[in-house]
Amino acid sequence: MSFHSIETEQAVLGSILIESELIYESVLTPEHFYHEGHQLIFEQMMQMREKQEKIEIVSLVARLGAAVQDIGGVQYLSQLSTSFPMTDQFANHEQIIKEKYLMRTGMLAIKKLYSELPDNPRELAAELMSLAESIGDQVRTEGGFRHIKDGLMDHVDQLEHKKEHGLASGAKTVGTALDKITGRWKKQTLNIIAARPSVGKTAFMLNNAVAAGKEGMTVAIFSLEQPEVQLLDRMIAAECRIIGENIRDGKLSDDEWTKYTVGLSTLAEMEIYIDDKPGRTIQEIRSAVRKLRKKHPELIVLIDYLQLIHGGKKFAGGRNEEVGYVSSSLKQMARENDCPVIALAQLSRGVEQRQDKRPMMSDLRESGNIEQDADTITFLYRDDYYNQETEKKNIIECIVAKNREGSVGTAEMVNMREYGKFVDLETRYA
Repeated sequence: MSFHSIETEQAVLGSILIESELIYESVLTPEHFYHEGHQLIFEQMMQMREKQEKIEIVSLVARLGAAVQDIGGVQYLSQLSTSFPMTDQFANHEQIIKEKYLMRTGMLAIKKLYSELPDNPRELAAELMSLAESIGDQVRTEGGFRHIKDGLMDHVDQLEHKKEHGLASGAKTVGTALDKITGRWKKQTLNIIAARPSVGKTAFMLNNAVAAGKEGMTVAIFSLEQPEVQLLDRMIAAECRIIGENIRDGKLSDDEWTKYTVGLSTLAEMEIYIDDKPGRTIQEIRSAVRKLRKKHPELIVLIDYLQLIHGGKKFAGGRNEEVGYVSSSLKQMARENDCPVIALAQLSRGVEQRQDKRPMMSDLRESGNIEQDADTITFLYRDDYYNQETEKKNIIECIVAKNREGSVGTAEMVNMREYGKFVDLETRYA
């Protein structure tokens, strides 16, 4: 297989010489060309474009000066303009040149990786997957402009789908009040749930997973901290309203066994998938989500938790740069799979140093780009975690501190800790 096409490069340069205005439509750079002479010619063409000069052989020869002999002389430029008289395939020819360039750079990257093989096979796999994703992102056809009529027709389809299925608006959160603030977790968004340890992040995530499953969505859970059996214990306890210790110890009363049987049949009918392998790289997660999305278009992804995801390669800027890379990759994953991504995140100990211990943006541990990438950021806060005398016993505050498409505010829920269950205040009182 050839990694370059001299004739295609000649066709692009010849087309510009014939129709000077094509240079303003070009998406190439000099490095995309394989032939050094073609790189030199195109570089001069770009400079002429910047100065809004008409590109023709005479002016191009003047710019090249003595270097014109290195590319074959005036005769070669004349051949370019006469040998390829058709310009209607300009965009297709540019696409071929770009793809050939990606093939060359990809092979060079593989050779470099081979010469610097990491000792860890997981790191090697992550590097290869990262390289593949990078090339794949560049190969994808650019969207370009769409007429507003096309977008409006899509909008009508989405609205009708929303009315019929109730899914297009996004994934339901576990709380009615929280839904009102966030507007639900919408497709193509990255949503961060952050709290200090032991506040209830994982339980909150699992409650939301079940809520989405009950709506008919497919739920993908990546648990980098806890094994699957622990997640199942907690999901069953919350769904069946059985004390968690009884589930773990296997000491169920007759009434609890009935609840257990009914709850299990309900959970088993949901499209919930769990991946509990520790040390997952962001490349592995993106690959797994892409495969699942092909089979299940109405997908929501939940991750416990962000700071445990490996970047899959070395980062000169240290841990903060790695977390930032993971954060931006999760945002890309949400966009490319048209699904909401919910990632748990740890908060720094800075919370403990303040009198008011409600979290703030600056408390996001190893924040990197998290604040920038996230569409929503929700902090979980329990006053009884810090104040034994509080009147808000078993009340958890869901503080929506950032909401790119809606309002911010606080929704209060009841944390039924014996079950690991979160319910609306109205539900508890009823």
